[in-house]
Amino acid sequence: MTLGTDRLWPHWLARQVDPESPDFVPGPVATMANVTHRSWTLLGNVASPDRGVVDPRGLVTPGGAWSLDWWIGADDRWHLPSRDTAVRQHLIDGAPVVETAVRIPGGDAVQRVWAMRGSGSAPVAGFVIVEIENRSAVPFALALAVRPYHPLGLSSVGAVALVGTTVLVDGAPAVLLPKVPARVAVSDGVGGDVVHVVVAGLAGDDPTASVTCPDGRAQVAVLFPLPHTARLRVALPLGEAPPPTTVLGRVRDRGSGPAVEFPEPVPDAMTVAAGWAAQTRRGPRVELPDARLSDALAAARRALLLMHGGDDLAGWPAAPFDGTEVATVLGALDRFGLHAEAEQVLVGLPDRQGLDGRVASVDGRVDGAGAALHALGEHWRLTRDDELAETLVGPVAKAVHWIDKRRTSRRSRRGVDVDGLLPAGTEPGWAGPTGVYFRDAFWSLRGLRDAADLLARTGQPEVADAAGRFARELDTDLRAAMARCAERLGVAVLPAGPDRALDGGVVANLVAAGLDVLDPTDPVLVATLDYVRERFVTSAGVVHRAVDGAGLSPMLTLDLATAELLAGDPRALARLTAVLDLASPTWTWPTVVHPRSRGGSAGVGHDAATVAAFCTFVRRLLVREEPGGLAICSLVPPSWLGQGVEVHDAPTTLGRFSFAVRWHGERPAVLWELDAHPGVDAVAVRAPGLDPSWVGSGARGEALLAPVSPPGEPGLVTDTPPAVAGGGGSFA
Repeated sequence: MTLGTDRLWPHWLARQVDPESPDFVPGPVATMANVTHRSWTLLGNVASPDRGVVDPRGLVTPGGAWSLDWWIGADDRWHLPSRDTAVRQHLIDGAPVVETAVRIPGGDAVQRVWAMRGSGSAPVAGFVIVEIENRSAVPFALALAVRPYHPLGLSSVGAVALVGTTVLVDGAPAVLLPKVPARVAVSDGVGGDVVHVVVAGLAGDDPTASVTCPDGRAQVAVLFPLPHTARLRVALPLGEAPPPTTVLGRVRDRGSGPAVEFPEPVPDAMTVAAGWAAQTRRGPRVELPDARLSDALAAARRALLLMHGGDDLAGWPAAPFDGTEVATVLGALDRFGLHAEAEQVLVGLPDRQGLDGRVASVDGRVDGAGAALHALGEHWRLTRDDELAETLVGPVAKAVHWIDKRRTSRRSRRGVDVDGLLPAGTEPGWAGPTGVYFRDAFWSLRGLRDAADLLARTGQPEVADAAGRFARELDTDLRAAMARCAERLGVAVLPAGPDRALDGGVVANLVAAGLDVLDPTDPVLVATLDYVRERFVTSAGVVHRAVDGAGLSPMLTLDLATAELLAGDPRALARLTAVLDLASPTWTWPTVVHPRSRGGSAGVGHDAATVAAFCTFVRRLLVREEPGGLAICSLVPPSWLGQGVEVHDAPTTLGRFSFAVRWHGERPAVLWELDAHPGVDAVAVRAPGLDPSWVGSGARGEALLAPVSPPGEPGLVTDTPPAVAGGGGSFA
C-alpha cells in the first residue's frame, strides 16, 4: 500500500495534492476544497427531507461533518477504494441504490448503499444502510472507518467512541452495528491516520475504545471478518439524532424516548429499488430505442422524487434553492406525472411570500416571484387543478403586483438605463456579479403571462387583466431595452444586462427560448445563440466561465439544446449526447464539470436543476406543446429510424397524451390518443422529425407517413439530421 502522504485522503484530495496527477491543483487553499471530483449520488427516502450522499468511491456521508469509508483486507493486501483503480459504480435498476465494487483476488468486494425510513418509534426520520458483500472465493477482513472529511472538503470530528454496537461521533449515535466488532482502532491528529493502525494489524479488541481530538481529527475503525458470500449491514441515522447516554452498556437518548437502535427489518437493495420504480410508474411510460438514454431518463425520474423534500426541495449539503431551480424541478415533476409532489411545494407559496408580495429565493435574487408564478401556471395547465389555483389567488395577485412595482420603481433603477426591467439582483455564478439582468425580466414576463391565464380561469377577470397588462408593458420595455443594446453594441447579440458588454454572462439569456418569451426565430435570439456557439461551446458542452468555478455546464448545455430543439436544429441532439457523456456512472450531473477529470469543479455534485432540465428536454424531444396542438418526435436521431418509440399518458397542457411510432419498411406509422382537458376541442398533431409536412388532427388517430432514410445502428447518433420527405398517407 502506498499512501503518498502520511494520511489516507479522499480520492479527490489525494489527486489534487499529487504533482504527478493530472488533477493536481497548486496552492494551499485550493487543494483543501474539492474542485476536480465534486460528484456524488444523493441518498434519502420520500418520508423525510434529510439527505446523505455517496461519492464515486463509496465514501458515505450521512450528514455534513463526517463520512464512513470502507477498506478490504484481502489475501494480497489492504484494498482502499479511495486509492484503488479497479473500482466500479452503478445504480441498481436506476434507483438511488448505489453499488460500488472493488476488484480483489478471486472476485469483488461489493458495497451497496441506500436509504430507508425510520420506524414510527425511531427518534430519527430514516437511515442510510451500508451493506458489504464478499463476492470473492475466500474470506476477507472489512474495516469501516469514520473519517473527518466529505465530498466537499475537510471537516472536524472532535470525539469518537465505541459503546457496544454503536459508534458515537461527537456524542451522537452515528454508526449502528449489527454486532460487536471483532477489532477496533482509534486515533487522533497526533497519533496519525487510523488506517496505519488497521493495515499494520494493530487494531485492538476494546469494546469501549474512544478518543478525543481538539484538532478535529478523531477517527475510529471497526473491523469484521466476512466469509465467502457473506454480507454485513450497518445503519447510519439520517438527520439529527439526540445526544445519548448509556444504560447498562446500551445507547439511549437523554430523555425518556426510544433508543437509537439498529433498524429491523431492513429491506434489501432490490426491494428498495423496486419501490422507487413503483413510485415513478405513476407517471408516463416511455419506451425508447436507445438503451443509454432510457437508463439516464429512468434514473433522473427517480432522482426527481428524491429531490422533493416535502414542502420544499431537498439536497446535500442542505441549502436553500433559488426560485428558478424550484420552478425547474416542479415543472419536471409535473411533466412526468408527479403532480402530488409539485402541489405539496406549491401550496406552501403563502409561507414563502412577504407582505409586499416578494417570493423568497436566494438572498438578493429578484426572479423568485416570476419563477413561482410560472411553476404554478404550468402545474395548472398540466393538471387543471382549479381548487389549488383558487386557494392561491391572493398570493398570485400579490406576486403580480410585486413584479410590476419593482420594475417601475424609480428607486430600483439607480441611474442605469433599465426603465421597465427588474432592478439589480444577484444571479447564478455563471451569469456574473449583482446587476440588472435580462434573465430576470424573462422569468418575470413568463410568470406574469402565466398568472394572467391562471387568474382568468379562476374567475378573477380584473386581476387577470392587470397581470396581462403588466406582462404587455414589460414585454414592450424589454424589447425597447434590447433595441438600445443592439444600437449601443452594433450587433443584435443580447448581453447579460442592459449595461453589460458582451461577455460570458451572455449565456444567461439561453433560458429565453425554453420560457417561450423569445421565439426561436427571433433575430436577437438567433444572433445570441450564434455568439454563444462561437465563443462558449465545445464538443463537450457549454463552458461555464464564472470566477467561482470554471468548467462545463450541463444545465447551460441543455438550455442551448432546448433553443435548438424548438428551432428544429439537429445540433440539439449533439448537445444531448454531450450531456449524457458528462453524466457520472450513476447518472448524476454536477453543477459544473471539470473538463479534464469529468468530475464536479463547482456547485453541488448531484444538481437538482440539471436533472430536471434533462427530464424536461427529453419530454420535449418526444412530445411538446405548440400553438394549436402537439409535436411528437421533433428531432429523431438517425439510429432511431426503423425502431419503435412509445409514450403513454404523458401530461400535456391539452390533456394526457399517448403515441406510438411503428414502421412499415421505410415508412413510419404514427398512432396517437389524447384524453383531453375539458374545453379542448380541435387538436393538431405533427411529427416534424419524421415528416415535417404531415399534420394529423383529432383526439385520436393513426397515419402512415412518408418514407425516411434506412435505419442506423442502435444508439444515439447526432451528427446529421434524418432525411425526410413530404407527403402522408392513411394507416393500413
